[in-house]
Amino acid sequence: MRLFKQYVGIPLLLLFLMLLDGQISTLIASFLPISFHLVCHLVLIFLLFISVEVSDVTAFTIFLVIGILYDAYYFHVIGIATLLLPLLSVLVNKYNTIMMGNKITRFLSVLILVFLFEFVSFLLANLVSLTSMEISSFIVYSLAPTMVLNSLLLLLLQPVLEKVYL
Repeated sequence: MRLFKQYVGIPLLLLFLMLLDGQISTLIASFLPISFHLVCHLVLIFLLFISVEVSDVTAFTIFLVIGILYDAYYFHVIGIATLLLPLLSVLVNKYNTIMMGNKITRFLSVLILVFLFEFVSFLLANLVSLTSMEISSFIVYSLAPTMVLNSLLLLLLQPVLEKVYL
């Protein structure tokens, strides 16, 4: 049963969450002024918690595949999430004992993961001319609201995730 959960259940859950992220982001964006761009990152929140369940190699492989699908679905260019998600999974697995220490470190770890994913994605997108947005506009209209949204999501989901994964 554990093998099924590790090799089938978790990847399917992450695939579902990747698709759900886009739907939640679109729903929230419909209620906000057009200049704000919030991105839901349930995949990154779950990355932290599933790191307890799966091995380093399995997590890397799962997030490599999720990264390819994420790029194809959201960016339409393979490379950004394909690079970042596996690297973030390696980071989480390496520092798992520190990141999972208590509620505060888990909260801060999710904020760091979201920040790293968003900021490096922006830099890479800027590098390959996928965006022409100024960094100050990105921080005010995308990064900060995204960090707030994911903080609230983590506060809502953390009790449930702790019961399931810890």
